[in-house]
Amino acid sequence: MISATRMGEQIAAQLRHEIIAGDLRPGDLMRLAPLAERFDVSITPVREALAVLERQGLVVGRPHRGFYVADLSPEDIEDVYALHAFMAGRLTEHAVGQLSDHELDELEKIDEEIRQATLAGDKDGAGDLNHELHRRIMQASGSMLLLRFLRETTPFVGRKTGSDVPGWAEVRIEGHRAIIDALRGGDGRLARALMEEHVLRSGRHAADFARAKRSS
Repeated sequence: MISATRMGEQIAAQLRHEIIAGDLRPGDLMRLAPLAERFDVSITPVREALAVLERQGLVVGRPHRGFYVADLSPEDIEDVYALHAFMAGRLTEHAVGQLSDHELDELEKIDEEIRQATLAGDKDGAGDLNHELHRRIMQASGSMLLLRFLRETTPFVGRKTGSDVPGWAEVRIEGHRAIIDALRGGDGRLARALMEEHVLRSGRHAADFARAKRSS
C-alpha cells in the first residue's frame, strides 16, 4: 500500500508539471476536495502535495482561503534552470573517471533509446529514459551532498517538465552524445560546460514557451 507521503509526492509531481506547462495558471485556486476526487485519494495526500509545492514556491497558501498557483515568471524559470545547470555541470565534472567503459556504453545505449522513443512519439518513455541518463551521470559523481541540493532546490527540472512544449523532445536529446564523449575522454572541464549548456538550452526553451503562453 502506498503511503500518504509517497502519494502526496506523486500528486505534487503531476501538479508541478501542470504549473510549469501553464495548464494551471497564476492565481488558480487549488481546492482540496476537487483535487482529492480527481486523484481518487483522501484529503491527506493532497494536503501534503500542496505543502510540498508551497515549499518549492509554486503555490501560495492563504489562511482561510486555500492554496493558489504562484505567479512563476519566465525569468523565474530561467533562474531555476541556471541554478540547476551550475550544479548539474559540477556533478558531471566530478563523474569524469568514475564511469567504466561498460557504463559509458550503457549511457550511449540509453541516448539511442531516447532518440527512438522520440521518433515514435513516446513522450513519457523518452522522458523516463532522459531522466535515467542524467541520474546515472549525476550518481556517478559520488557528490551526495551536492546531489541532494540539486534534487531539493530545483525539483521541477524533472522528467515531465516541458514534455508538452512544442520542440521540447528535440531540445532534450541535443548534446547527450557530446557529453558522453567528454566523459569517455576524461575531459572534466568540457563535460561540465556541455552539461551546463544542455540544461540552460532547455531552460531557455521552457521560458520562451511560458512567455508565448502568457501572451496568448
